Amino acid sequence: MITRVIDSHVHFPLSDLRSIMNREVHPWVKSERKKWRKAWQFPVPQKIDDLEELIEEWYKETLKYDLSKVVFVTANGNDNMLKIVSSHPDRFVGYAHHDPAEPNAAETLEKYLQKGLNGYKILGPKVSVPLNDRSLYPVWEVAQSYRIPILIHFGIMGGAGGIASHININPLIIHDVAKDFPEISFIIPHFGDGYVFETLNLCWTCPNVFIDTSGSNQWMRWMPYELTIEKLFRKYYETIGPERIIFGTDSSWFPRGFSKSYFDEQYRAMVYIGMKDDEIDMVLYKNIETLLKGSAVNGNK
Repeated sequence: MITRVIDSHVHFPLSDLRSIMNREVHPWVKSERKKWRKAWQFPVPQKIDDLEELIEEWYKETLKYDLSKVVFVTANGNDNMLKIVSSHPDRFVGYAHHDPAEPNAAETLEKYLQKGLNGYKILGPKVSVPLNDRSLYPVWEVAQSYRIPILIHFGIMGGAGGIASHININPLIIHDVAKDFPEISFIIPHFGDGYVFETLNLCWTCPNVFIDTSGSNQWMRWMPYELTIEKLFRKYYETIGPERIIFGTDSSWFPRGFSKSYFDEQYRAMVYIGMKDDEIDMVLYKNIETLLKGSAVNGNK
């Protein structure tokens, strides 16, 4: 029986959605997005710009689906994120999200960790320098000092019509970083987003690397071999065990809200590969709860 769930990967849907919806795109890209919504029976995204309204909509989602917590990984700015998590601290957790290559990135990260954020989200293909460049080490040093989880998106950025080639698109770019900073828990979302072999190798050699299960994982469609969510769960389960698999949905906009269909698909896959109830609990709750509780934020280092 499911008793507790933390969605570890949610985007707070502020005005970024407007620019995405209004952006000129190739007709093929538009058709692919429409096909994706149809496949999952998702409604057309609704544009809501009011922060307080969105906060309450997401709080209602936690009550409706009995979510212990949701972890917001982006919110169109760190100051917005602070407002969000302070509104319902019993249900909302927030990560800092800014370019690690920007000037004073380490100081910015520490500032927002001290104010109450609990992790750090990076979009690999959006960072201009290699993630293993020594110039970024001050950022990793701050993260290790506060023992926070770092979520790094690798693989295709933006889905159809997005970015497919970049120095930071392969998760193995952080191999040496993970070795040099063993107390940082690095989380690779979307099962590696097309880089399954590389992510499995990274997890095998670096015990501080976790994977998250978030999203529709539609990248499976264009892999050169057949993949399913069930096969992905089985491969990671057999390689690194249930202790380093973390549930997420990649939910964001309304009226969709919490992507219950993603949860259902993943839960079914875990049952079918024979995971025990306590192992499913690790994935849905315990693993991310342990990482968040292990962080030293608000100056309690």
